[in-house]
Amino acid sequence: MHILTKVFVLFAAVLSIMMAALAISYSVNADRVVSDYRDAMARADAAVSELQGQKAANALQTAALEEEKGSLQNELASRDADTRRLEASNSELRISLRQAEAARESISSKIAQLGVAVETQAKIIDEYKDRITRLTEAELNYRDEKIDLEKTLSDLESQVIVYEQNTRALKEQIEELRGMVNTTSIAGTTNTGYQVPTEIAGAPIQGSIDEVRTDPASGETLVQINLGSNDRIRENSQLYIHRSNGITNTYLGDLVIVSVDLNHAVGRISYQVPSQSIRSGDQVLSKLGS
Repeated sequence: MHILTKVFVLFAAVLSIMMAALAISYSVNADRVVSDYRDAMARADAAVSELQGQKAANALQTAALEEEKGSLQNELASRDADTRRLEASNSELRISLRQAEAARESISSKIAQLGVAVETQAKIIDEYKDRITRLTEAELNYRDEKIDLEKTLSDLESQVIVYEQNTRALKEQIEELRGMVNTTSIAGTTNTGYQVPTEIAGAPIQGSIDEVRTDPASGETLVQINLGSNDRIRENSQLYIHRSNGITNTYLGDLVIVSVDLNHAVGRISYQVPSQSIRSGDQVLSKLGS
């Protein structure tokens, strides 16, 4: 036989042996595979049944979860609405808080202003108290002085009444003397050339003494007054000198005008009350009692 044929026969024998071994192994494993298949099918059926049971349970659980999900979604929506309401309320509260803080600052400012105003009013009240106290004391002093002045005025009024009576008596005596002099004079002059002083007719005239001096030639006391011809003052006019202290008038003496210009006049003292002095600022009157 050819060598190739022998090789092929050897391969065939080996393959036959291998096929026999495989057949034996197949037959041995076939029962085991069938048994395993049947067990696997049984397990598959059990798994399918279990899966169906689990599916049913999962369906129930899913339904419960869906229901719970719906409930939770409703609760979430409700809580979202509550959240929005709370946010709106929070915004309103913040606005109220800012308004309250602004009102508090305004009130604090007003309190500070009121504190300053109270302090100022307290100072003003204290000043008013002091002023009222001073005014009360001044009023009491004024009342005391007024009472004293009223007493003095009453006494002075009594003196004035007496002085007026004396003045009227003196005026009557002066008029009598003037009448006697006029009856013995010719054309207003006496035999010695003396001209009798005359009172100024018409409304009373009042002025004041500007200067008092002594005439070096005659030694007579001369005074200058702030009245002149514009005030109806003429030479040989009779004026009466007095001094006023605001309450009473004191008679000092008589003045006879010797020279006159428009606004001033100079006169000599024809009579001076003893113990009385005549000085600048004393007043002159054209008539007694005016």
